Amino acid sequence: MPEVYQPLTPEQEAAVRARITNNPFIISMGIEVPELGLGYARFVMPFKPGLANSIGLLQGGMIAALADEAVAYALWSLVPEEELISTVELKVNFLAPVRQGPVEAIARIAKRGGTLSLGEVEVWEKDRLAAKGLFTYIHLKPR
Repeated sequence: MPEVYQPLTPEQEAAVRARITNNPFIISMGIEVPELGLGYARFVMPFKPGLANSIGLLQGGMIAALADEAVAYALWSLVPEEELISTVELKVNFLAPVRQGPVEAIARIAKRGGTLSLGEVEVWEKDRLAAKGLFTYIHLKPR
């Protein structure tokens, strides 16, 4: 079933994509961002053998990192340009091993708060749910 989300204005999308373009982790991992919306992001990462663990599966920390980036950019669509956000807590349930790619993270902001925001994410390998996560971010006002 296709995702339903409110599209960003061209200005909002340009601002979020500018942040993506300047993110070394996203660039080095080869992550693509085919969809952004208001409080929504879909990230796609290729499976690279160098990201596998000793039994050939995508290392869990890489799944958590992909999920964190997807939720963060879903939240960036709701944050003023001068404000910063930072992850303060995350919980990821690993539900199935990831043996190949691409790996897709679909993130939504469940609650945009004044100080803390909550996001949720699903990580998929093709048509199989590999992980589900809940992420909390703090909003940092400019100094």
